[in-house]
Amino acid sequence: MKRTLLFFLKYFIFWYGYFVFFRILFLMFNIGQTVTLSGSDLVKTFLYGSRMDLSAAGYLTGIPGVLLILTFLIKPGSVAKIIRWYTFILLIVNSFLGSLDWALYPAWGTRLNAQIIPYLSHPAEMANCLTIWQLMAFLLICAGVVWFSDWIYRKWFDQHFKDTPKAHWAIAPVMMLLTGALILPIRSGINTSPLNFSSVYFSKKLYANHSAYNFFWSFNYALLHRELTKNPVPYFDKTTCQNNLKGVDTWDQETVPCHLKSPDGKQINVIMIIVESFSSNVVGRQGGTPGITPCFDKLCDDGILFSSFYATGNRSDKGLSALLGGYPALIKAVSLLQYPEKIKTVKFLPAYMGDLGYDLSFHYGGDIDFFNTSMFLTQSGVTKQISNKNFPMKLSTMQKWGVPDQYLYDRLLKDLPAMKRPFFSMLYTISSHEPFDVPYPEHFKDKYENGVSYADWCLGNFMKKLKASPYWKNTLVIITGDHGAMYGKRYTSEDPAAFHTPMLWTGGVVDTTFTCRNICMQTDLGPTLIQQLGHRPAPSYFSKNMFGKHQFAIYLRDEGFGFLSPEVGFYRNFESGKQTFFYGKDNTAKDSLDRFSKSFVEYLHEDFLKR
Repeated sequence: MKRTLLFFLKYFIFWYGYFVFFRILFLMFNIGQTVTLSGSDLVKTFLYGSRMDLSAAGYLTGIPGVLLILTFLIKPGSVAKIIRWYTFILLIVNSFLGSLDWALYPAWGTRLNAQIIPYLSHPAEMANCLTIWQLMAFLLICAGVVWFSDWIYRKWFDQHFKDTPKAHWAIAPVMMLLTGALILPIRSGINTSPLNFSSVYFSKKLYANHSAYNFFWSFNYALLHRELTKNPVPYFDKTTCQNNLKGVDTWDQETVPCHLKSPDGKQINVIMIIVESFSSNVVGRQGGTPGITPCFDKLCDDGILFSSFYATGNRSDKGLSALLGGYPALIKAVSLLQYPEKIKTVKFLPAYMGDLGYDLSFHYGGDIDFFNTSMFLTQSGVTKQISNKNFPMKLSTMQKWGVPDQYLYDRLLKDLPAMKRPFFSMLYTISSHEPFDVPYPEHFKDKYENGVSYADWCLGNFMKKLKASPYWKNTLVIITGDHGAMYGKRYTSEDPAAFHTPMLWTGGVVDTTFTCRNICMQTDLGPTLIQQLGHRPAPSYFSKNMFGKHQFAIYLRDEGFGFLSPEVGFYRNFESGKQTFFYGKDNTAKDSLDRFSKSFVEYLHEDFLKR
């Protein structure tokens, strides 16, 4: 009995130590942010994080606990062999997930959660985020961690039950009691409320709190709570929520001056360029690092720059949903494009343009089936869909994600003569996506900045050719990003800067040049464009006219949402219950705007659940 009890205790400690080891790795691989923590904060990441580590260890010890109950029927050595293989498999899986956790954090700004699920089902796309050397290093580190952890396990356990006879029957009730007692570390005590993310929050610094998370606990919690079956933010009753949003569905139909003028009175052509991971923090004209986007900066002199334009989410699927579907990102690792049955309930911008008589096309350098992109395009009537499959292999494999931007732009220029007038052509670039393996000299040491520099160079060449073409004088070109980026300048993932992305309208039909400083977001694009083309957009609670008097932007993350208006800016974390103000904490409009933002987010999720 003593051996069995000792094995159980040691096994629990083994997994606890394993997760502490991975916290050390996480802090090491994110050393740039770790050095910003004080010694006190660093110690607290382990103290507060131990609650999740103990909970994760409790979960993994449960099955061995049940098996050890049987040692009075089966030789302990046989039970130990089963536990040995169970542990080895878990080491492989957990080491892979743990390595993904620290590897993805710099780009995603969040610990491992259900966002990774779509990538796990598309391993090629996931591998595309890494160079061959990064991929090899990742696999070697995973293998090294598995080997080291398994070596410790063998040293500690392999001789434990050697030649041990069956245990006394009394071991069964004792082990049942001990296995049942795992509920205490799993729940982190006997409190009514079980362990949750707010249980490990201790600092105003987001990175400090994130460092206290346990990747296994975080991933499985997100996985189990991935499906939205109820509204995660029920701030008000239904009537109060709707009253707080009264009249919002008319804001996208506001009458504003028209800034587009066709030289021959015909319908205006539209080319929409979506640049991957295009952050305002690398755009000189928007206060970003100078010299990275000289072509875009120069284009700003010939159009309308929206200087306060924000993405509603932090991933590509959320960006496409907002820009082309007029549907914002959602709290948790969820987006509209992950649900084919819900996609069918939304009328996307290309469908509206098709109804107005526009010929539609979509050019993308990567796999167009990813995140159901081809599905919503086909549903919208976009029959001309160009992707990596439509290029020679030497071009489609030149970058990990597919066709470099310069060749994608060339293909669009080649296809324009075959388009009927008017046309609505969308182009979605890939070159500024990690691993930033662009066919371009290294102008900047930072790989993201170098990738954006190449994307800007390609954009500049395309615009020169377009200006020299007969299409320019009657065409509107819209340039924006699918989302911001966590690369380059350092800021937290809750900061508005992480969602600030450029938006520029230029082309021969733009009859004025100015900077629109109205605070607006991706869902506002469609209705504003339709209104500027002389038509009436459909009412929506999720959008407004970018040139109108109503100004605000909302961005959503896994654990909360940010709100920006001229009067106040804040981030509300619904997991911890904390609200962080960027400005306007003492503004008299603070409370009313707080109610508005809560109602917006509540209504959004209620709408999503009903679709």
